Amino acid sequence: MKKLAGLVLSALVAFAGSAHAEWPEKPIKLIVPFKAGGTSDQMGRILQAGIQEENLLPQPVTIVNVGGHFSIGSRRVMEAEADGHTFLLIHIALMGGEGTGALDFGWRDFEPVVAAGEFCILPMVRKDSGINSVEELLKQAKDKPDSLIFGANLGAINHLAGVMLQETTPGAKFRFVQIGGGTANYTALTGAQTNTTVLSGAEVVQFTLLPDGSDNPDAQIKPLAYSGAERFSGLPNLPTLKELGYDMEFCIKSWFFAPKGTPKEAVDGFAEALRGSSKTKRYQDFLTSKGFADVFLTGAELQQDLASTWKAIEPVAKLAKQK
Repeated sequence: MKKLAGLVLSALVAFAGSAHAEWPEKPIKLIVPFKAGGTSDQMGRILQAGIQEENLLPQPVTIVNVGGHFSIGSRRVMEAEADGHTFLLIHIALMGGEGTGALDFGWRDFEPVVAAGEFCILPMVRKDSGINSVEELLKQAKDKPDSLIFGANLGAINHLAGVMLQETTPGAKFRFVQIGGGTANYTALTGAQTNTTVLSGAEVVQFTLLPDGSDNPDAQIKPLAYSGAERFSGLPNLPTLKELGYDMEFCIKSWFFAPKGTPKEAVDGFAEALRGSSKTKRYQDFLTSKGFADVFLTGAELQQDLASTWKAIEPVAKLAKQK
């Protein structure tokens, strides 16, 4: 009887300890469903560094890059144990994938945590392409439909942006091919596997400018315009699409999600750690240098923004499904 009572007491003590364990109990994995080097990866790593340097969490945050189609890494998080130790960093690709049918799940299958930063995209070509303007790019896409290979991650940012761009010129038509995220598309474009794509401001800075902000003479690609409401600070001489007469803006936020059912303590705790990191000089300098807007949304404000973004992007995604 004494032995049995001891076992019962040990079990109760263990249960009480686990019931009152404070989050996080172990290292946190932040899944980035793209190769290293792209915009999402850069965003994740700059926030991770701030969390570590400011000791904002008692456990480390590890970035896990999952290459290939973004559905792979996204599904991994959706199906992960909802214990508050696995998170997803993605963007509007999650909605594009749902709207095009590339995914059989969507943003409502996760717990929203944070929307941080906002970046815009730039249509790109190789320097030796003979194409020197958006007008020339779209004219060729119209005169020779399907002749220009457009590198994309089908259902994601670059695919949706490409569809929006071609829709500005009736009759223009790109041939969209599955390549991947920003890093993969940069490689495909410089390697002449594709003719055009879009990259984010952060990627353009990384791939075409020197550390001092001057043009890299060895860069093999060039941007044609900027999709923001105002000119990109990193390339102030580059016009916006609207300046050129094209009714198109395309800017997106980085979204952090958790598996459905993740405890509120973990969702709120990770959000606060990200908020603390977003106030560091390192992060603010990153936003300025990469042309990001300083946006940070949580709670009801985040839910409202997600709903309004879905309302705007769903019809574009359905159109992309037909392309």
